Amino acid sequence: MDHDPASAGASVSESLRREVLQHITSAYLNSADFNGISTEELAEIVGHDADGIESTIRALAAEGDIYVNFGHEMVNPFILGFPPQSADANAAEIRRRGGAAGAILYPRERVLTEISAGDRYPGAPYSAALATGRAQLSSVFFHAAVLARYRDDPRYNYTLDIGGEIRAQENTPLDTFLTTFSIGFRDDESSDEIVVGVPLRYLHDLSAAEQSYWKSFEHDDQSWLLHPDWVRPHLMGEFPERISPYTAVLMETQLINEICGAIDYPHLFKQTYADRDRPTDFGYLIRPTELELTSFIEQLNKLLIEPLNVKFFERAKLATTEERQDSEGNVYRAQRGTMSMLIAWMERTVTHDPNGLVQSASSILREIRRRRSKTAHSIRDNAYVPSLWGEQRRFIVESYFAIRTVRQLLQSHPRASSVRVPVELDEPRVWPF
Repeated sequence: MDHDPASAGASVSESLRREVLQHITSAYLNSADFNGISTEELAEIVGHDADGIESTIRALAAEGDIYVNFGHEMVNPFILGFPPQSADANAAEIRRRGGAAGAILYPRERVLTEISAGDRYPGAPYSAALATGRAQLSSVFFHAAVLARYRDDPRYNYTLDIGGEIRAQENTPLDTFLTTFSIGFRDDESSDEIVVGVPLRYLHDLSAAEQSYWKSFEHDDQSWLLHPDWVRPHLMGEFPERISPYTAVLMETQLINEICGAIDYPHLFKQTYADRDRPTDFGYLIRPTELELTSFIEQLNKLLIEPLNVKFFERAKLATTEERQDSEGNVYRAQRGTMSMLIAWMERTVTHDPNGLVQSASSILREIRRRRSKTAHSIRDNAYVPSLWGEQRRFIVESYFAIRTVRQLLQSHPRASSVRVPVELDEPRVWPF
């Protein structure tokens, strides 16, 4: 039988109302993961008649004391993932379904705030926020510099891409782990700044001391979004649509070596890295400083230039030595630089390049080598320059297009058709930042 929530409010006894609200609140606060309680379990605990429980639930929902969750806003109703709908909308949802049967019940923020539920977690602001009813997937955004202490401490395993993670290594006194977090995202690309976004539920896993540390790095601007290709796999159970240019570079180098094997050439790269064992500094800058940008450029040099294999160029019948002249005018033959050989190979291989892809690839490779060589022999200033986020973005995007050009040239070999190119690289599906 359907009930009118307005009349239900008048007929509900105050003692039953208090008892039901107390049980819902206690179940939430004492659960392992800030879970709700089902209407059926509540009825068993209270031991009241079904109509009385139903009327009480409806009245509490209409008054804005509880939220009746049918999983209509998130698949798992036992988790308050997103901020609940308004009391009026929730009451309408109960009416539409003909009652609260099968729902999961939660106390609302104002009820939990009135009893100071957050005091259960002194010094742990994000656990306290969940205790006072904040949605588990509500996100907090931080200055990316919050990650520096983990990246720079070898006792942590740390990665940063579209998403990242922090884990303390085994047999250390540290218990910090943040199983996943996202970089911040804005559709309008109005800022090159890199920020870190973490849902409250994952921040709750940090110790009180660690939560206080993260709190000190909270960004003044909380209007960022979690990256959509972090949200898809982590919150929606879907595959990402694209990959980052950092991951794409690593995938391209591995694919190039696979093509080399197929066409009976020595690998172009003596060493490649999978995404899981990528160098720590190969990712988004967490501080826009000259020192960090230089470190990143050094990583590009180590990934794209230093591992180039002379044997590949010998197999390609390219000259691997060149004439040089010493300071006294004596002429001698010396090993040719592998980057110069790669550029020469591209220029020899290409037959039609209306978009200047080979020229662009050559340009960024030379810039990487030049910038790396310049800083290797100088004392580096470490100025904080926000525009360096954009500069890094240019370096990684142009490097990706350069290595993609190398791979496409190798693909022109008839026997390369046996190698399957991942759709992310073939189309390509790569984020431009």
